[in-house]
Amino acid sequence: MRSAIEAMTSPEDRAFAQEMVDRLRSGDDDWLRQRFDPALWEQSGKQLAQVPGLYPDVPGTTELVGYNFSTNSTGGGTERSKEYTLVTHGGGRWTVTTIATFSTGGPDRVVRWSVVPHTSPPPQLTVIETFESALPWIWGTLVAVLVLVGGLIFWLVRRSRRRRSAQAAGTP
Repeated sequence: MRSAIEAMTSPEDRAFAQEMVDRLRSGDDDWLRQRFDPALWEQSGKQLAQVPGLYPDVPGTTELVGYNFSTNSTGGGTERSKEYTLVTHGGGRWTVTTIATFSTGGPDRVVRWSVVPHTSPPPQLTVIETFESALPWIWGTLVAVLVLVGGLIFWLVRRSRRRRSAQAAGTP
């Protein structure tokens, strides 16, 4: 799944998402204001002041674990929306950051955001790790099924040829 997310996102989108987390962690209001929708910025003032304390105290790692995008072209204009989900881990704490952006041809503006701290691995990360640990078993099962189907086809073709040979030998 990590590879799929990597393939779906552009380097610019990954850099933007990472930069948003870094700026939210550091409380860089000037940088954030430029990327937020003005109405959302006005509503978010008090909450943004509390955000740096929601992240782990140690730098840790931040990983993009979810990405959705939508593009709609109508009437000569293009609307684009993107949603990023990132998990930051460090010092036994996790934080899930969700950022949604919207654009009508101009720069992407943040229209929704959330920062949620966790004391255990969040579901978004657990799903990816579970899938990745099950992936070798899935591939192994798929290979076994393909080998069985191939063996069955080989046996049926061989059996059919034997019957035709037996019928041809018995016919004058």
